Amino acid sequence: MHMIRRAVFGLLFGLVMSYQAFAETAVIAENVPWTSKSVEHPGFCTEIINAMADVLKTKMTYESMGWPEAQAKVIAGRDLLIFPLARVPDRESKYIWMQKLFDISVVFATAPGKPAIDSFEQAKTLPSIAVLQGTPWEKELAEGGFANVKVFVTTPAIVAALMSGDVAAAYSTSIEMNYALHIGGFKDPPVFGKQIHKLEQFLAASKDSPSIKIADWQEAFNVVQQEGTFDRIYASYFGAK
Repeated sequence: MHMIRRAVFGLLFGLVMSYQAFAETAVIAENVPWTSKSVEHPGFCTEIINAMADVLKTKMTYESMGWPEAQAKVIAGRDLLIFPLARVPDRESKYIWMQKLFDISVVFATAPGKPAIDSFEQAKTLPSIAVLQGTPWEKELAEGGFANVKVFVTTPAIVAALMSGDVAAAYSTSIEMNYALHIGGFKDPPVFGKQIHKLEQFLAASKDSPSIKIADWQEAFNVVQQEGTFDRIYASYFGAK
């Protein structure tokens, strides 16, 4: 009987370990349209990562928290994924940069009919600028000496403030603001200034990630692109390219 119990325990332990070997954990924040707690629309990036996980026959689990907390947890953690993460100099040494997912343009936006803001010099003269909490552009404005910044926790909140006149401008990504305009039912688009930055958005991981097979994830992304899955998911959030 003792031998039978040991055999059963060994079998169950092996099954658990096999399951764990094929599971990944990502730490994310509520950041529409990239990530969301919505079951029907979990976010563009979440759907891309889920598609990559399907290729790898891997189970994804997600931990959701504030964006600054998510970054801190992944930096200090082990075998944790995070996305979408802008690849900027002060983050370079803190993560494993596994796979670029897409590029984004960072711009200033003003309400319809207002003059475009094309530079930091122009932006500093405004009474208020909205920016998303925990983003590199929030840090950039703070380090640039801006005294007119209002911090928001979601891009839809930023767009609502911009369109209502609660802020004079927003400093964010054009694609995120366009999505927020679409779901908010705004008919007239804001005025986008010249591109300030073009940033690469990545799937990244903790520096201490011995169990994450980076090459396999990179190949999974190639499959998702080649099979047209990437473009299909993109179109469902932003329209055809």
